[in-house]
Amino acid sequence: MTEAETSPLEAPDAPVPWWGPVAIAAWVVLVVLGYIGTAVAFGWGDDHPAVLLMLHSRVRHLLIALGSDISFWAYASIAFVRLALAYVVCHLIGRAYGTKVLVWMGRFLGVSREQMNHMIRMFHQAEWVVVPFFTGSNLVAVITGMVRTKIPRLVALVTIGLILRLILWWGVAQVADDEIDEVLDWLNRYQRPALIAGIVITAAAVAVNLWRGRRFEL
Repeated sequence: MTEAETSPLEAPDAPVPWWGPVAIAAWVVLVVLGYIGTAVAFGWGDDHPAVLLMLHSRVRHLLIALGSDISFWAYASIAFVRLALAYVVCHLIGRAYGTKVLVWMGRFLGVSREQMNHMIRMFHQAEWVVVPFFTGSNLVAVITGMVRTKIPRLVALVTIGLILRLILWWGVAQVADDEIDEVLDWLNRYQRPALIAGIVITAAAVAVNLWRGRRFEL
């Protein structure tokens, strides 16, 4: 990472605030819940869409949940709160620990140095576009904490991004309703194998991320 890319992100030497470890603990919990959600998505999508969204509201979970009988307002409210909570936690971690968080994301979550460089460059060039467009990105949330984006500005951008994101995927689900129903019907027929496959794939993904990040450095 070049000096031009990292210098605006370097946090001054300062004691970690009391809430720093609390934010880290919350982050770990959310990451674990996210992995659980990914593992059970194929088995729970139709029967427990609200629980799936609480575990993690990534795009495929939004679409799977929308293929069930969940109402728009339940979908929107649960997903909004889950995504906003993750954003707040990652922002606080970035604010408390600075560039250390990038190292953790590289070592434990499989985020590559190239991904970080690319996102940081885009953030510097157009923060007002990057923040709402990537409201589901933990990396962007961390960066906003590292550079200490003003809270009123951040709240406005993240709120706009989340609303647009949820409306977009709701619209996609309406257009592709038949296709999503076919996928859910197939998953219902093979629920147990799908659940086992989801757990195996998730465990493999975690192992790959840890292996790839074992020597990560900025």
